[in-house]
Amino acid sequence: MRFKGLIAGVVLLLFMGCSSTMKYTWTKDGFSGKHYEKILIVALTDNQESRTTFENTMVKDLEEQGIVAENSMTLLPPFKNAKRPSESEIHELIVNNGFDAVIVSSLLDVESQEVFEYNDNMYNPVYYRHGRYIYSHYNYMSNSGYYKEEKSYVIESRLFDVSAKSKEDAVVWSGQSTLTDPTSYYSASRQYAKRLAKTLIENKIIN
Repeated sequence: MRFKGLIAGVVLLLFMGCSSTMKYTWTKDGFSGKHYEKILIVALTDNQESRTTFENTMVKDLEEQGIVAENSMTLLPPFKNAKRPSESEIHELIVNNGFDAVIVSSLLDVESQEVFEYNDNMYNPVYYRHGRYIYSHYNYMSNSGYYKEEKSYVIESRLFDVSAKSKEDAVVWSGQSTLTDPTSYYSASRQYAKRLAKTLIENKIIN
């Protein structure tokens, strides 16, 4: 299987729509990191705020380390009402625009669990008399709490080497991370992008 089929198949998911700490990582045997001339950053999500925030944050953080990267919005815009590009067309876009690596991030799973949330604790003053003196102390009281649903989003990122000739050789690194109850698409996307960029740089996966 040619590499273009693999990359195109993954990137095509972008147009099918999907939703969105570095917990697990895997590095291909024999791969000790590499300098790439130009990296394409792709977030597989139909939420444009999340996608734009993630891709732009990744690009900024990588470029601060001297690594050239670009977001995929111009190269691979949403095609909701247009004809989707073929595998060969996607491959040509990637190669003709000078990309030698692609980082693809996508949602793997959403996990839900019930957690008990305690209310604020209270300390009530208590007064008592002993002879001519009045003393005081505080009684500790715990308010009742409540159960709430907590959601965790499991996200996977993969680094593809465009020069690879087979499916087995294409993925040189992958990592999974979990975000718990993010406050917004923006904060979740930005938080994950920074975590991913830091992991890749500190472990010298890209340089």
